[in-house]
Amino acid sequence: MLLAIAGALFGGCGYHLVGRSSTLPTGIQSVGIPTFVNRTNRPELEQRITEHVIDEFTTRGRVRIVPSEERAQAVLRGEILSYTVTPVVISEQGRATRYEIMITAHVTLSETTTDRVLWEDDHFLFKQQYDVSTNPNAFIDQEIVAIDDVATDFSRSVVTSILEGF
Repeated sequence: MLLAIAGALFGGCGYHLVGRSSTLPTGIQSVGIPTFVNRTNRPELEQRITEHVIDEFTTRGRVRIVPSEERAQAVLRGEILSYTVTPVVISEQGRATRYEIMITAHVTLSETTTDRVLWEDDHFLFKQQYDVSTNPNAFIDQEIVAIDDVATDFSRSVVTSILEGF
């Protein structure tokens, strides 16, 4: 009886088990992912994000990533719209010691034969803060590390949205 009531209450609320739903139609088994378009002045941003998205799809293993759009059943296209770096913590000397990067993008998954849009987000937004070393001998560019962190979060979110229907 309790299960019947719970089923009636939650049956239409959009709750589902992770991995049980998908934006992808059952016939889509291969996806082409061309390099994202970079509309920002930050070099190499498109390569880093595209590589992370490909890696995330490959790790999940539910679809095959193919090098050519012509051989793919669906194509994931992305356009990086903005990249900003903003100081968020200023030292007593007036130097920024912590920055926040923000990336926005438009991402679309479409069927290759019909161009039908299967999934789209026209304003993907990701942020990451990073500290700047006060040591002049530090060799690691923390901005690059933060970009990779954002690219990882971005790719997980895109792939989860597509494969799990969120």
